[in-house]
Amino acid sequence: MAWLNYQHLYYFWTIAREGGLSRAAAALRLTHSTLSVQLRALEESLGEPLFERRGRALVLTPFGREVQQYASEIFRVGAELIDLAAGRASSRRRFEVGVVSAIPKTTICQLLLPALEGEPAGGVRIRQDGIERLVHELASGRLHAIISDAPPLQGGALRLHAHALGSSDILLYGSRALADRYRRGFPRSLDGAPVLLPGPDAALRRSIERWLAARGLRIDAVGEIDDAGTLRALGAAGHGLFPVRAALRGEVEDGLGARRVGRLAGVVESYFVISLERRVKHPAVATLIEAARRRLDPSS
Repeated sequence: MAWLNYQHLYYFWTIAREGGLSRAAAALRLTHSTLSVQLRALEESLGEPLFERRGRALVLTPFGREVQQYASEIFRVGAELIDLAAGRASSRRRFEVGVVSAIPKTTICQLLLPALEGEPAGGVRIRQDGIERLVHELASGRLHAIISDAPPLQGGALRLHAHALGSSDILLYGSRALADRYRRGFPRSLDGAPVLLPGPDAALRRSIERWLAARGLRIDAVGEIDDAGTLRALGAAGHGLFPVRAALRGEVEDGLGARRVGRLAGVVESYFVISLERRVKHPAVATLIEAARRRLDPSS
């Protein structure tokens, strides 16, 4: 079994935090050469370089950035353990939640706020990424749960559980000029219309494409934007029609001045909490699920 030298890891973490060997050596009260030897020993044990030299500066390699994240988590949890043993902290860890990138930030806030109000002890960390990376983080214990716009694929060695939260209708909006032009005769008016779409990995993108295909409509896809906020901003500026979750219609009408074109009947965006547990035990995850189910209408 391979063993990790945590002292070497701490030295590396300090070098990364301080921004160089000299400052880290001063902080640790070690010589520059001693610290350099310890860093080289860690790189040899891990099998890849952690830094690369650019001029006189040390810069983290991509692998080094990954190791830095692991190290930060290791030493944070270690500090929590010491506090717990000394009776200075709650036994709860910081709430770590992953969110699929396609979900709008406003929706994330709406779903998470009830859970955060009851989770003051350890704080919260929210990570946005693709579902595959988030599932890897969940499996490794670095996340308590994932908020996703689709249930996870099953069939692998990892057993995942999807807790349905509810869904939101999808509306089509545009700038005042585009909305006036394409509202008449909707949805047939969409044939050839300029439309901004979510990125190809988003569940909503696939739902919209199925909706269009079922009606024999061919749009002009003028943009593919992963971030929902950027998509709405471009749409409100007149670059194309764009989909909006019904819960956010007030935001785009009052805040962005966009106008409604029509409802994509039958198209909804569903939300799920993905966990490793069929019966959720973490209090923040349980609160999130309960509050979201009250807020969202599963039958919409």
